[in-house]
Amino acid sequence: MRRSFVYILLTVVGIILPLAAESKTVTITGWVSDEACGASHMKPGGADCVRKCMRGGASIGHPEWKPQRMVVVADRGKKIWIVENAEALTGKEGEHVRVVGELKRKQKSLHVEEAATLE
Repeated sequence: MRRSFVYILLTVVGIILPLAAESKTVTITGWVSDEACGASHMKPGGADCVRKCMRGGASIGHPEWKPQRMVVVADRGKKIWIVENAEALTGKEGEHVRVVGELKRKQKSLHVEEAATLE
């Protein structure tokens, strides 16, 4: 009986711990960009391009350009994180930001909890 309990407990812990480690709250500084342009917007002046790419090209005569997802390109390592809730960064396209959020490494995504523009 005791061995069965220990075995079940270890199995449950073995399943729960990896799932818990899959995401964590972090603070990232980086640039708000779109998935297609990514790190090419790691300087001021790219806001219009980011907005156009996120909208897609139909509005500017290029229907073949598909709408892109919003991303944050981290200053450190230029790692690109897909923003799950783009509305949290609306108005900050092309800007340098500090973001606090839940990072999901496996999905390469970030759920933004708060964001501030950096000077």
